[in-house]
Amino acid sequence: MRSVDDILKRASQLSPEERRKLIDSLEEGLADEQASSAGAAHESVLERWLARAGTGHSDFTDVSSDKYKHLAAVYADEK
Repeated sequence: MRSVDDILKRASQLSPEERRKLIDSLEEGLADEQASSAGAAHESVLERWLARAGTGHSDFTDVSSDKYKHLAAVYADEK
């Protein structure tokens, strides 16, 4: 494996056009790497939220747990 110093020495010997191509290629690779790591972090956060879904506690009931009471009130005759 080449050392960083050897790579830098060889890069300094490139023409300005070749250096520009090398820099563009390295920046593109870096952007791809950052995008993939950001995507992985986002998926990790999403997985944690999904794992916690439904595990919270509340002292209040929701409409779905009392749906028959609510439906009866909605459909009851008001005479």
